[in-house]
Amino acid sequence: MNKIYEIFGSLQIFVQLLLWTLSFYWIDFELFTYILNNYYYIKILTGIIILACQLYFFQFLYYLIKVDSIYEKDDDDNELQNISEKTDFTSCKKCNILRPKRAHHCRVCNKCILEMDHHCFSLNKCIGKENYNFFIKYIIMIELNSCYAFWIALYVCINYYSDLKLFGLIKYGILIFVSFMSSCGLFFYLMFHIYLYLADLTTVEFLYPNLRVDGNKITKN
Repeated sequence: MNKIYEIFGSLQIFVQLLLWTLSFYWIDFELFTYILNNYYYIKILTGIIILACQLYFFQFLYYLIKVDSIYEKDDDDNELQNISEKTDFTSCKKCNILRPKRAHHCRVCNKCILEMDHHCFSLNKCIGKENYNFFIKYIIMIELNSCYAFWIALYVCINYYSDLKLFGLIKYGILIFVSFMSSCGLFFYLMFHIYLYLADLTTVEFLYPNLRVDGNKITKN
């Protein structure tokens, strides 16, 4: 079990990884069965491209699991002394340590996170300074995969309607609805994080302006 946890990080990630793998391989099977059935070489090329994209997607998931933004305190900063002289640090009353600016305490992890953005429950991990870029790329890949699933399912329904039975129509109807809703939701979520990135803000700082850094001062510790 320890080996499995080291690979997948948590049950949430394992389930997510399993669902994405099964769903998109099913979509790829439908793509090859209906759309590219008579195009052998295009089918092989498309399969290679899809496999490469999925491996690229899983790479970001792997780095999200492995990379942490947890602040590891130094031995010299383990006590709250001379805090007025440490202009680059704030204090955490819960951890009883000095921490860099923009670091915040996560109630779920019970640790201070560097430039904490939010705690992602679907990944069971805090998103912060070290893994925020991987998180953005991860969201982009999920958005592209959702759009891909939507258009493939819609294309099969429209052009091969007569070949589908009642169960197939229900199956594709559910897939079209779920992929459309997820792609729309993820699009606005991605735009929000792009805005935060350009504004040099985190989700915590966006929701709580009194925590924003202003030069060498922080309005509230």
